[in-house]
Amino acid sequence: MKTISLFFLCFFFSLISFSQSWTDEQLKSANTASDINYLTQVEKETIMYINLARMYPQEFAQYEVQNYFGPENSGDYVKNSSYRQSLIDELNSKAAAQSLQPDETIYNYAKCFAIESGDNGIEGHTRINCPSGLYAECCSYGMQTGKDIALQWLIDDGIPSLGHRKSCMNPAYTKIGVSFHTHTKWRYCAVADFQ
Repeated sequence: MKTISLFFLCFFFSLISFSQSWTDEQLKSANTASDINYLTQVEKETIMYINLARMYPQEFAQYEVQNYFGPENSGDYVKNSSYRQSLIDELNSKAAAQSLQPDETIYNYAKCFAIESGDNGIEGHTRINCPSGLYAECCSYGMQTGKDIALQWLIDDGIPSLGHRKSCMNPAYTKIGVSFHTHTKWRYCAVADFQ
């Protein structure tokens, strides 16, 4: 059983292109969702990248943010962004926080709203039929990889409050639910809820 799990863990890591040289130990410790069957690979990857930023902030700034300018189809939308630079500065002075653990109840809140948002072309946090929980929430539009989703929230380009970044990095939060879905306007959307 351990051999099979190790095989899939190695296979998963081989699918993700890391900018520099994370150690196997760092990747394994951040990949808290690796054995969660109800999550897709994109959802697992999103959680892992948020955890890498929380657990290893200085390395994350160097390995993932320093040379990140956005997905290929975005035209380097954050290359000259002051928000990108402010994330680097913040990460370089930030203490490590614990990893977020996936939670199925929180995931179900996120999943309901990802489906509702995507199928109805909704943007923002106003739920129509989905129940509201006592959670912090991030919504992403147009990103299709876990890395791009996580970095959209962490950079938080054009969001003066940095609300998404604060939710992702808040050391008080210990649980996360992430859901990825198609979106009628943006092609893809993702919702993360934190507690």
